[in-house]
Amino acid sequence: MQKYQGGCHCGAVRFEIETDLDRVIECNCSICSKKGALHHRIAPEKFRLLCGENDLSLYQFDSKEASHYFCKHCGIHPFSRPRANPNLYSINVRCLDDIDLQNPSFEIAHFDGKNWEESIKTFK
Repeated sequence: MQKYQGGCHCGAVRFEIETDLDRVIECNCSICSKKGALHHRIAPEKFRLLCGENDLSLYQFDSKEASHYFCKHCGIHPFSRPRANPNLYSINVRCLDDIDLQNPSFEIAHFDGKNWEESIKTFK
């Protein structure tokens, strides 16, 4: 496992994770496609908020099962608690420091979030 740090654009929110970054999820649902997030899920014990708890704003919609966190200063979305498993953190890989998305070392899995109810049944 490797440690990664990341955060929002203005630096108010910073976090650290420990994970094997081997797979990320690109979702085409209404919010993910608009914010351009690439998701990587981790257990809560592998996530540590370094600073910025009071700088986060929560957004929820529809079923209100997912918790989408944004920096209330710069608007960047560093992580969420996903609807598919609210006990986990879903890190926005685009917010990790020093990640090369032009030459990724991980698989990018596509999830059909536009058809969430049907897709979640078979998504691995």
